[in-house]
Amino acid sequence: MNTITEQYIVDKKGKKTSVLIPFKEYQKILSDLEELEEIRAYDKAKAKNEELISFDDAIKMLNL
Repeated sequence: MNTITEQYIVDKKGKKTSVLIPFKEYQKILSDLEELEEIRAYDKAKAKNEELISFDDAIKMLNL
């Protein structure tokens, strides 16, 4: 597991209001989130048990 190096911005009362992370870590988080969303979409589609079509057939259906 990766370690995130974060810094917090606090208000006058010491309450955390924002987080600062290095840009590369931010990009990694976005990449991981995108992958997770794709996995969830796949799992949702697979759970529907609908008929699958090939990539080539999908392209033909979309007239691409």
